[in-house]
Amino acid sequence: MAGLNISIPAIPDSYYTLVAAKANEDKIKTVIRPKFGTFINNSSKLSGVPSELIESFIFIESGGNPNAKSPYATGLMQLSPATASDVLVKEKGAGRLQDGEAALIKKYLGSRYSLIEKVKPKQTSLGKTFITNDDLLKPEFNILVGTILLGQLVSEFTENGVLRLDKVVTIYNGGRFSKAGKKIIKFQGSTKELLTQVPKESANYIVKLLGTQGLLDTIV
Repeated sequence: MAGLNISIPAIPDSYYTLVAAKANEDKIKTVIRPKFGTFINNSSKLSGVPSELIESFIFIESGGNPNAKSPYATGLMQLSPATASDVLVKEKGAGRLQDGEAALIKKYLGSRYSLIEKVKPKQTSLGKTFITNDDLLKPEFNILVGTILLGQLVSEFTENGVLRLDKVVTIYNGGRFSKAGKKIIKFQGSTKELLTQVPKESANYIVKLLGTQGLLDTIV
């Protein structure tokens, strides 16, 4: 994939049939891109995360429904308020927050942005949640924060110059403090081996994204 050191498909396994893969491609090109392409491309430009990767996560997480809700997450990229809050603090604390990203965040948070302005170098959390579900129902904001999270994970799991996108998926999907998350952070086996170490939901997610006829194989 352009900009990332990874070959697609990364594994021979398939989750989608050829018919389903074509339908997925059509939905991204005729629904997700027309509705949210401007936000996706802007977030991609600001963060360096390829737009195809953002589109794929949106497709898998919500099917392009900006009002999607689960017990723990909200919106296009299915983020929780706590995760979104920590993502922004971590980005600021790492000195990675771009001016364009900061301007968009301030646009949506208003006076709450002062909390981010006070973040100290290397700080990763405020210990409180300041992002709301209503914030995450706003497509531009949701995509920006989800993309920032992806960028953080891509940086963290680029190992010896090679991106472990399977690890990115596992942490994004289940969290780093889950049993699987803790287990795979230092995992050195292949993607095929990693699939046996994570819950079925995360394994399916990896194949949907990285497998033959997966999202990246279809749209890149």
